[in-house]
Amino acid sequence: MLRYAFNKNKRTNLILENKVVLITGANGGLGFELVKMFLDQNVKKIYCAIRSNKDASSLKALSSKVEIIILDISKQENIKNIACKIKNIDLLVNNAGANSKNRVFENSSLDFDVNVIGTLNLTRALSKKINKNGLIINITSITALINNPLIALYSASKSALHSLTQAIRAEMSLQEIHVLEVLPGPLDTNMTKGREMEKANPKDVANEIYLAIKNNEEEVYPDTFSKMIKNELDKDAKALEKQFQEVLKNI
Repeated sequence: MLRYAFNKNKRTNLILENKVVLITGANGGLGFELVKMFLDQNVKKIYCAIRSNKDASSLKALSSKVEIIILDISKQENIKNIACKIKNIDLLVNNAGANSKNRVFENSSLDFDVNVIGTLNLTRALSKKINKNGLIINITSITALINNPLIALYSASKSALHSLTQAIRAEMSLQEIHVLEVLPGPLDTNMTKGREMEKANPKDVANEIYLAIKNNEEEVYPDTFSKMIKNELDKDAKALEKQFQEVLKNI
């Protein structure tokens, strides 16, 4: 019989005030809104990891609590250098991601290099630097649970990250560190620019993530589309898979 080392019902609610946060992809649509949300909760400090200094000005303008880190999570040496500079944090937010927008037989490793290997390597490097009763937040996708063949490699990489998140949750429970997975649908960000679809407001998603933190959730479906897909998966996953297959016939 399985016994869980971590009982979320016994966990003290995480109060964000005076906590130290590290968030990757901090300059993206969702990342930027999460930074603002953490600042609203009066965190002590936020390490904002971005790939280039040219994207730093809007983040720096938010607060003196923001410290910019130049980090490409697809580069292992880059991760090692950053890990050496970080002492301790309370929250790690794995928000950085990539979407090659490639179908399954197209030749690209970008999605897996960033979304899977990069996220895993950073979490490994910082796992011993997260304070007891801390939190890891992994931003995956609702397509982690149902592959969209138009963005098949992205979906598959998020599915792999979903599985890794479950493994990370098991490991980190031994250190009394909570793991929250966020499975959004399409967001109104640069990643979906030019695509006609229903898109969630990143600010609304950030607010849903805050509520999930407050309520000690392990998974959150933070928008209307992701909630709908989760509901359809629970009812008839195979029927939904066939619906997604149909998109290839309409292009």
